[in-house]
Amino acid sequence: MAERERRLDEEHKLLSAVFPGIIRSGDWFLIPDDARAVRAGWSPSPFPVAFHAQQNHPGQVPYGIYIARDARTNGQVPNNFNANSGQRPPFEGQWGVLSWQADSQGVPWIPMERIQEGANLLNFAITFQERFNEGV
Repeated sequence: MAERERRLDEEHKLLSAVFPGIIRSGDWFLIPDDARAVRAGWSPSPFPVAFHAQQNHPGQVPYGIYIARDARTNGQVPNNFNANSGQRPPFEGQWGVLSWQADSQGVPWIPMERIQEGANLLNFAITFQERFNEGV
């Protein structure tokens, strides 16, 4: 468990370099306002985004982009969105989840001992831009 906690601490530091203000709560991470989504036509604004490390992280591929239950893209409910997610981020608000997996875009999830050298949660969070650009 200590190794996993060390890994998550390092993941948080790496994420903070690109997403200042990111918040960690256990296995969960919150970007309080992901402006990439708003620029791509998503609402509400601010646009909070949460995600988490899977139970077997880093060996298990991250899954899901947690967004506000009432989120819309250009006024429409997004595809592959569950407004009543079984998992709830430990952050304020009502959450739904967009189906999204780190390796779904053809980039394999291969973590390494040195976080910067392999797949990591920062790589995963960066791919959210692709989903936001897809819109509905």
